[in-house]
Amino acid sequence: MEFLSNHALVWFIAGVILLLLEFAIPGVFILFFGVGAIITSICTYLFEPSLGVQFLIFSLTSVLSLIFLRSVILKKLNRNKVTEDPDEEFVGGIGQCIADISPDSEGKVEFKGTNWNASSKVGISSGAKVKIVNKVGLCLEVEPA
Repeated sequence: MEFLSNHALVWFIAGVILLLLEFAIPGVFILFFGVGAIITSICTYLFEPSLGVQFLIFSLTSVLSLIFLRSVILKKLNRNKVTEDPDEEFVGGIGQCIADISPDSEGKVEFKGTNWNASSKVGISSGAKVKIVNKVGLCLEVEPA
């Protein structure tokens, strides 16, 4: 257990463990404490501060990196995520009525090669072009195009 007397090594091992835990526990939170531990390890190796100062360095670097870098990292990670509603691709689309639609009963519409249940506030006969105005569940709300 002689390696425990080398504080820089202990801080480094703690930092690596915390960085690895970030992969197991999502949320981009533990990462900054790992960064703080590694920075503390470097400072301890170079300057040999007291244990109280080491904890102060760890606390400050962890909290400051969390405050200033978390939003930047989250923006980079979320840049490629699609934030649009997948139902929006339907709205404004043009389909074809394949079964009569009346205001009191649903009909059928073909849109992008798929048949959908459809409703309308006005009657629409089979074969007419329709414009999709909304999607509610698996039913399209349409109007004459």
